[in-house]
Amino acid sequence: MTLVLRRNDYTLSDEQVQLVDMLRSLFTEQSAIDVVRAAEPLGFDQNLWSTVQDNGLLTISIPESVGGDGGGLVELVLAGIEIGRTAAPVPLIDHVVTMRLLAVLKAAGATLDALDWDAALAGDLIVSLAPISTWELGAQLVPSGAVAKAVVAFKDGEIILMTRETYAAQAQNEGCAPVAWWSSTDADVRITTLLAGAEAKGIWELAHREWRIATASSLVGLIAISSEIARGYALDRKAFGVTIAKFQAISHQLADIHMDVVTARNMTMKAAWLTENEPEFRPELAAMAMAHATRAALRSTAKAVHVHGGMGITNEADISLFYRKVSSWSLVGGGIRRDLDDISTAIDHRAQELAIAALTSSNR
Repeated sequence: MTLVLRRNDYTLSDEQVQLVDMLRSLFTEQSAIDVVRAAEPLGFDQNLWSTVQDNGLLTISIPESVGGDGGGLVELVLAGIEIGRTAAPVPLIDHVVTMRLLAVLKAAGATLDALDWDAALAGDLIVSLAPISTWELGAQLVPSGAVAKAVVAFKDGEIILMTRETYAAQAQNEGCAPVAWWSSTDADVRITTLLAGAEAKGIWELAHREWRIATASSLVGLIAISSEIARGYALDRKAFGVTIAKFQAISHQLADIHMDVVTARNMTMKAAWLTENEPEFRPELAAMAMAHATRAALRSTAKAVHVHGGMGITNEADISLFYRKVSSWSLVGGGIRRDLDDISTAIDHRAQELAIAALTSSNR
């Protein structure tokens, strides 16, 4: 057995730095806090979505072979972080991950006649996916399902496309995310099988991993902006003649939040790079990135609220908005328990492989 030591290097290329600068400028300007508030309760702003379309953000991470710009999962993660930093009310992550899945299905020979590809590529037709797809309740809670008219899911060993003419009703949630229940038995839903068999299972699992990583990146953005808001407030607010940032009870929490930003970003970037370049190596990293980002986001946004004192829990406080967003964005994939279950399953599988390899080697 060969042990490979890897150096964790999250340095961005010049092109990626330029991409981040562009994304931050765009979302900071176009997704101000009043825009986010005005988009509630649905959690979708059509004008911002049109801006996303006009700036070509929907094709950055789509393969050139199907009309995209050739970027990858890392670029989508960078976009996800900036979306999280402004809580941008647009379904960019869910849409792009689903389009990446559909591009893979195209390459595998799947027929997509039931989908208007050009409209989806342009963003005129919003698509999403059902990341859980266990159908335990007969229906699945779909991220961006209240603004999408096409959803890709996995059922009975097949990747299926669910389409409908009207929008599904939003499922009420504290974070005002555009989630909705979709059922394959709904009379308004048309079902088309896109691919079946072992190949379908492998393609679906990879897409699910990409969704987890991209969603984790949006949580990283939420932690980052919560850290900045809390720090700014602590440096401005005074008590007993000094800024409250000088009190250990505050400064230690700010340090903890900063550590959550760094560790969650590093884990997500690592999962993105390996999933894109070495998908067979440590497949559990996607669930690990999502689990860590979820824990960090819930913990750090709560600490940021506490830094603000009683004002932090009011609707008027900006920090409370980001705290609410975390509550919905982190749960739509099934919650941290599902992530931890998948991590333990993957580790058990790897341990069995190593045990078999060791036994085989000793018997030679």
